[in-house]
Amino acid sequence: MQLSEVRWIELDHTTDVRGTLAVLERPTLPFAAARIFCMRQVPDGHERGGHAHRYTQQCAVAVAGAVRFDVSNGEQHATFLLDDPNRALYLPAMTWVRLHDFSRDAVVLVLCDTVYEPAHVVRSWDEYRRLQRETIAVG
Repeated sequence: MQLSEVRWIELDHTTDVRGTLAVLERPTLPFAAARIFCMRQVPDGHERGGHAHRYTQQCAVAVAGAVRFDVSNGEQHATFLLDDPNRALYLPAMTWVRLHDFSRDAVVLVLCDTVYEPAHVVRSWDEYRRLQRETIAVG
């Protein structure tokens, strides 16, 4: 996985006197959603993530508040501040993620192209690096 594959997706949105309506749908969403979950009320100083999904693509939207996503492919690292409900962060499969600096009002919506399978989650950084090296050696 190339870190350049992690990217912002601008959501179509309209604003009028009734407020703003933001939409994430095909073809803007690069996959069909099989799972949707929401993170909220993360206590001050706590983190989420610290893992990679072997086969799952994800799109994350901060629908309220803000959170930082640290992403890595094992060699390169980048940080994204999610604080705009009009854009999503696309995360291809095998992206290592660490979520931190949640604002008190942060609500993060995540869409995935697979259902959750615990056996497909890589939770060890060392194991992740090993898998990434194997992929590069084979590819």
